[in-house]
Amino acid sequence: MPTANQPGQATGPSQGPLVAVLGGRRSLEILKQLGYRVALVNAEIPLELTLLADVPIEVDLGDWDAVVSQLLRVQRSTPVEAVVTQMDSLVPLAGYLREQLHLSTGISFKAALNCRDKARTRAALEAAGVPSAAFRVVESVEDALAAASLIGYPVIVKPRDAASGAHLMLCRTAEEVKTAAARIFETGRSSALLEEFLEGEELVVFAYRSGGRTELVSCLDVQVGPPPKFVKLGAQQPSRISAQRLDAVRDVTERCLAALELDNWVATVQLMLTASGPRIIEVNPRVPGGQMVELIIETTGFDPTRLSLEVALGRVPFRDRPTVRQAWYRCLTFDQAGRLYYRAEAETEPVPGLHGPRQPVVELDVAPGEFVLPINHPRGGVFGRIILFGDSDEQLAHDFERVLGALSLRLEAVAEADGEAAWRPHTKCC
Repeated sequence: MPTANQPGQATGPSQGPLVAVLGGRRSLEILKQLGYRVALVNAEIPLELTLLADVPIEVDLGDWDAVVSQLLRVQRSTPVEAVVTQMDSLVPLAGYLREQLHLSTGISFKAALNCRDKARTRAALEAAGVPSAAFRVVESVEDALAAASLIGYPVIVKPRDAASGAHLMLCRTAEEVKTAAARIFETGRSSALLEEFLEGEELVVFAYRSGGRTELVSCLDVQVGPPPKFVKLGAQQPSRISAQRLDAVRDVTERCLAALELDNWVATVQLMLTASGPRIIEVNPRVPGGQMVELIIETTGFDPTRLSLEVALGRVPFRDRPTVRQAWYRCLTFDQAGRLYYRAEAETEPVPGLHGPRQPVVELDVAPGEFVLPINHPRGGVFGRIILFGDSDEQLAHDFERVLGALSLRLEAVAEADGEAAWRPHTKCC
């Protein structure tokens, strides 16, 4: 079996212990590289992953009893070491399987629910005295209006189970609260969350907790768009906050994850640096989304996906040497609806004249000529991203301009109603 002192040692395809993976090609590939056998569990498994997995299990992931039954059958002949997943929606199932299979490591069911259900998150933090936001759970538009009056305007209205800002809305009036709450209930949810609006500098911390000890991997300064949606415009690593404020962030993160009873797992934690100190906005029990992983790899030496697997298995995470001191994450958003034109070749071809040590990541979610919607439209937001790597702000700013020049972005404005009618969902994960 791979040991903590030999993080990359493989033991061969038939020798390592078995790990159950709920979806996720990259988790499967990394575990195989580390010498583990993998039981891949998903509703449908492509042929190439069926051949790569040691135990492919096709089962409805919404039928928890069926998943338990399948893995118990596997356990009769081969003990399962841990259950892992990189998907938000499947974290509670991973915790439930840990209980049902009597495993000793990985996220617990209680911790998964504490993180996934934002009302439970707030309640646990409040009970432990961890600075967060005042909140109320509401089950109707009328409840939402009453809660907003109690908390005081402005308020944030959001679902209890969503991540990445889905359906989140800042509301300054009763009419806005009615609209925001109604949208959440229209999705079939039976309740929503109203929270105090916190003002300050926003941070995103990626951390892990293992054996009761929390370690910060990265702390990023985050730029956000205008209300009411506060779409993420970008981030930079490392954070520019002082060492004293970083210590305060580290302390609050430790207390937060302890209060949620998260252990042997990772978390992406959003905080607000308010006038009274750091306060928790949200906790998601997963690695950061999309190309943020690449940013963390290059600036910290940790591969977040590999780290999440090693922590879930009770291993000491492997850390490589960072390649750059700084990185920028810049999102592409638009103030109006229109057809977006750009040079598609710029996504894959080298950008000439860069000052940084490596090529940036350039990713557009729409093909040239497709429609984009305004940043605060209900289906608007981010339509692409650029990640740059370097050793100084001047270097990164220069390279950012070179990338924009290579893309030759051009927006042909149209009426918002026409754009909305022709809009289709994003083609890539953000």
